[in-house]
Amino acid sequence: MKILITADWHIGKKLHNEDLSEDLQLFFEWLLKTIEEASINYLLVAGDVFDHNNPSNESTKIYYSFLQRLSRLNCKAIIIAGNHESPSFIDVPRELLAAFDIQVFGMFPGIDNVSKIFVPLKDDEGNTVAVVAAIPFLQDRFIRQVGEGEGAKEIAEKIKQGMQLVMAQIGEAVKMEYPNIPTIGMAHLHAQGAEMSEAEREIQIGNQEGVPASHLEHFDYLALGHIHTGQAVVKGKIQYASSPISLGFSENKYHHKVLQLAIVESTIQETFITVPKNRSLYQLSGTMDQIEIQIKSLHNKYSLPALLDIKIQEATFNPTIQDKLTALKTELAKQQNMKIVNTRIIFDDKAAQRFSTTFNPNELNELHPIKVVEELIPESTAENEKQQLIELFSQIYADVNQA
Repeated sequence: MKILITADWHIGKKLHNEDLSEDLQLFFEWLLKTIEEASINYLLVAGDVFDHNNPSNESTKIYYSFLQRLSRLNCKAIIIAGNHESPSFIDVPRELLAAFDIQVFGMFPGIDNVSKIFVPLKDDEGNTVAVVAAIPFLQDRFIRQVGEGEGAKEIAEKIKQGMQLVMAQIGEAVKMEYPNIPTIGMAHLHAQGAEMSEAEREIQIGNQEGVPASHLEHFDYLALGHIHTGQAVVKGKIQYASSPISLGFSENKYHHKVLQLAIVESTIQETFITVPKNRSLYQLSGTMDQIEIQIKSLHNKYSLPALLDIKIQEATFNPTIQDKLTALKTELAKQQNMKIVNTRIIFDDKAAQRFSTTFNPNELNELHPIKVVEELIPESTAENEKQQLIELFSQIYADVNQA
């Protein structure tokens, strides 16, 4: 039996207002071809299918179009909700999708009904050769009890302890119900020690502390979503599946991949398949003259326009910088298949800082509430108090968005 695992599609994601839907469409074309050519039996998606709690009509269309094409192949699918999407949105079409061998899990049913998230994997002869525990993003009400007068540290510790307990209970329950066959967990969470990219740090909410790897080893294998770069938490045992495209500039050099598992004589074999790259993301910094030299050295070898994030830093105010930048944007779009999507102009001369054009009104949609709160906290606030305020707000924000 062959299983492909992917995660963190973030359909609807915009990078500085640049829509990444075309990147995902190219990935879906490749994924469907890979599934067909490799005779994949099951596709698992470990959460964050969408980038927003209430996806647009266009994002929804992309999702269902992919599922429709997948249903034509001899491949079943198991999809869980992450922390970005509404659990109910994922759950609503459950009965309809089940008719096409696509099982979705938006809301965790509670530990008393945990068997509802167990999915036996059957071969062509109908034999159960493995089982998946499809664990959607665990909302706080499932993993901790609220105590009166608790501070940020107490809340964070209860979240961590609750997560450890729930994962242990799920692992024990699935082994009891399906003994003597491999158990595969699929979850969307932050494991301790996993390195986050810039895009992930900006959106990290809830379960801030992360779960120790030692408290996640309740399955024969655990595939995770939430961290965009596919990395091992415990080699050969606990693995982040990886997002299929670069969702932030810091992910540009990372080779995104999908995870493949093969069940051979009751053992799980792990391999990786690299996803073809279709776009470059570049961050450039320096004076205007240095930026122009750096851009001349760039060569876009991919089908989609390269996206540029530019930081221009000059010693003194120069009123011609903005005109040069405007001309550069036009030239790049026409001749080199590149697009400047974000710019910051900084003048070191303090007297000229009022002329700095670091703020772009179009970037309001890119601001994350947690980042705004961080900026609003006075600089005089002690570091530990600042962290507690951020954690408390993060918890409130997570609860509101998962309600």
